Amino acid sequence: MVWLVWMLFGIQVLCSCTAAPAAQGAGAALLSPRCDEAAVEEAADLALRQVNADRQEGYVLSLYRIVSAREQPQEITGSVFYLILDVVDTECHVRSKKLWKNCNTRPAHSTVYGQCKAIIYINQARNIAHLNTYECTLQPVPRRYIWSVCPDCPADDSPDKPEYMGAAVQSLAKFNAESEQTHYFSVLNVTRASMQWVIGPAYFVEFLIQETSCSKDDTVADISMCEPLPPEIAKIGFCKGSVVNSRVEQFVTISCEIYSQQDPATEEENQEAHQTPGKSKQDQEASPSDANPFSPHLEKTVGWVKILPPSNEDITFHSLRESQNEHKDRKSVPPEAVGSAHSSDGEKTQANKPGLTKPVTGPVILPFPEEPSLSDSCPGEAKQAEGILHPLITRKPTH
Repeated sequence: MVWLVWMLFGIQVLCSCTAAPAAQGAGAALLSPRCDEAAVEEAADLALRQVNADRQEGYVLSLYRIVSAREQPQEITGSVFYLILDVVDTECHVRSKKLWKNCNTRPAHSTVYGQCKAIIYINQARNIAHLNTYECTLQPVPRRYIWSVCPDCPADDSPDKPEYMGAAVQSLAKFNAESEQTHYFSVLNVTRASMQWVIGPAYFVEFLIQETSCSKDDTVADISMCEPLPPEIAKIGFCKGSVVNSRVEQFVTISCEIYSQQDPATEEENQEAHQTPGKSKQDQEASPSDANPFSPHLEKTVGWVKILPPSNEDITFHSLRESQNEHKDRKSVPPEAVGSAHSSDGEKTQANKPGLTKPVTGPVILPFPEEPSLSDSCPGEAKQAEGILHPLITRKPTH
């Protein structure tokens, strides 16, 4: 009888030991690293770089602070990080391909802020840093905050109004007349707009332009009649212009950045956006087979950015998170079934990334955890200690 008891006990021990590795597999437990850890800061930086690189519309997002970080160590080495990031937009359009650290944040009266959830897999041994999914919800700063800081500052308006397209066309005419480009450019779309009464109505616009087939050697009466050049050779530009009207004259200003298809500076910054942590640029160039941080055996990047309309209510980051939860149905779409994902504001994300090589085994990706980090260091310190966003961020969420 005693022998039988010991035998049963031995079987139980054996079974528990056999089952232990499965329980300890990837995804069995999520760690809560500190938000100020170097690995977490690096993961947040890489995630935001790749969020910006994946987008075709909108402005480069900059990191305001790390709200939460969960880490899932993988059996195949590396870790999956589940991040919640407070972000603000910058003055750089995403078409510039500039890194967020190289972009200036916007002045208080035109700030757009929000929150991104991102899942990124980082494997230093295999030189991989791959963004799996992201979802961002943005909101203009409430106008009552703008008026408290700058009563005379113009609030952002709908860029679809015809008067703003007119201002863009007028200011672009000045650029076409003065630039040394070989072809005329036409307005692609107005991306930001505002109006203010100065000595008369003043219109401020930001807009994308595209190169047309019309040569500047020819006289063109109506630029809108010029056909755009094919996308593979056409230059794209980003302009800031203004048209100020008075009773006697009109003042027009314009400044543009032109992005050529093979601009060396742009290409270099784009490579840096995907550079794997722990590897210098020289190391990556020395091993071309490992230089690309993406891998097609990993799921295609799927994400969206939603911009909420202006509001006079106090929109906290917590309430933005609630808005993100309204879009959980989007998560149920398997990445392999999506050729390209579209955001609710018309933004298209590029899911297909050519020229990639697969690792032998992919990481285990869990649904985004509902419970935020358990570390008392989270949320982390704000990158900007002062400014109009500070009271919105530090306010405790109301449940």
